[in-house]
Amino acid sequence: MKYTVAIAALAGVALASPSLAEDTGFYVGGSVGYAYLQGDGGTKIEDQDFEFDDDDVGYKVFAGWQVLSFLAVEGGYVDFGEVKDTTPLTRTRIATDGWSAFAVGNLPLGFIDLFGKVGVIRYDADLDFDGSNSSFKDSESGTDAAYGLGAAIELGSFAIRGEWEYFDVDGLDDLSMFSVGATYQF
Repeated sequence: MKYTVAIAALAGVALASPSLAEDTGFYVGGSVGYAYLQGDGGTKIEDQDFEFDDDDVGYKVFAGWQVLSFLAVEGGYVDFGEVKDTTPLTRTRIATDGWSAFAVGNLPLGFIDLFGKVGVIRYDADLDFDGSNSSFKDSESGTDAAYGLGAAIELGSFAIRGEWEYFDVDGLDDLSMFSVGATYQF
């Protein structure tokens, strides 16, 4: 009886150890998706309101460290694409990208993980404006808060991941991205 309990305990530890090892470690990933920018900065250009409500294809690449099965740190580069606004007299273009850092909380549910993340983005936004009487270029950068929610389906060392991220950039009503991608955990 003693040996049966000891063998069962050793078997349980041996079977649990690989799954614990898979829950921690370094990972890399990439995603592509729908980037959305909306803004009304209250700026007037050629006596017209300067407003945006547009979307483009965005992408991101990232790397992280799964510290515990429920906690990771993640950093990466995100490109929100280019949004445009054209009227009969003007053409405006904004290209936005940035570097992000997040703390990621995971809720493992078998082969599906739900996650939430909070962090910061160091962004750079480039503005090109061409009007009937003038044109100019401007660039703005800053560091602001970022948040996100998502889910990942684990397939061994790979995972398919879908998420929504919101970037709380000053002067914009909305800068967000819905994306789908993949990760590989070493």
